[in-house]
Amino acid sequence: MAKVSMKLLTDLIHDEYKKSNIQVSVKKNPVYHVSPLINLTSEQQKILSDGDCQTEDQYKQINSSTGLAVNYYKILEELASITDLIFENKIAKPLNKGGRFANLDVSYKKNGVLHYVESKFLEPYYSGNETIKDSYLDISKYPVEVEENKEEWRNLFNKASEFEYYNFSQLCRHLLALYRYTHGIKGSEYKREQVVLQSVTWEMTPQFMKKLDQKNSIDMQKRIEQLQDEANRCQEIFNAFISNIGWNNMKFQTLHYNDMLDDIKSSKHYAEFCKRYFFD
Repeated sequence: MAKVSMKLLTDLIHDEYKKSNIQVSVKKNPVYHVSPLINLTSEQQKILSDGDCQTEDQYKQINSSTGLAVNYYKILEELASITDLIFENKIAKPLNKGGRFANLDVSYKKNGVLHYVESKFLEPYYSGNETIKDSYLDISKYPVEVEENKEEWRNLFNKASEFEYYNFSQLCRHLLALYRYTHGIKGSEYKREQVVLQSVTWEMTPQFMKKLDQKNSIDMQKRIEQLQDEANRCQEIFNAFISNIGWNNMKFQTLHYNDMLDDIKSSKHYAEFCKRYFFD
């Protein structure tokens, strides 16, 4: 199935920003910056700048999934709907030695439940699921926290080959890191606390698709349908796995920003948020 380029999608957003008189600073094509809707604390700015694979002010890029998350969850924080908001939360290394920390875009608390969020904006429409590295299929590299169910974890990672677009592989790594963190000594206080891992994606809207040429629009509609099928399968597989290993205080959810707009509707930034991400 065909895919569109990141540059094309970014240019479409930039064109809409110009029509809507949204102030954008041009770094170089296709890098355009826009200020966040709500100012970040100095600590939040530093964490975002120091994040893995992040360049300075990358969250300000108009095509940034981190930027989308920053704007949405800062609004929730300002509305006092959530607390303990952290961006680029490095919770733990999934494997026993080496490798990077799992880097969750957002973490927060709501109604006593600890949430971790992997945010996606345009990526599902120009890239696909990552290939699992051999190290994640080698149970000798798994941390001691999963000793009793390491075969189940390997079986979970093996399912990554069944996914084409939805980033199942990355979510597996996040889930393993969360298990290690919540079952290890450092995260012992979370052994009984309710935890949710959320994969929150932006679903391409009909308004956006109209801006594509006919062939790209037809191909994109097929891709969107497959992405939704894969998201549903991911949620089913993860929650069955979580239940199977007896992880009683954990839940996994796949969500769309599109369906979460009512939660920020009372904000003074609501109209601007919708203008930026939904062209309304």
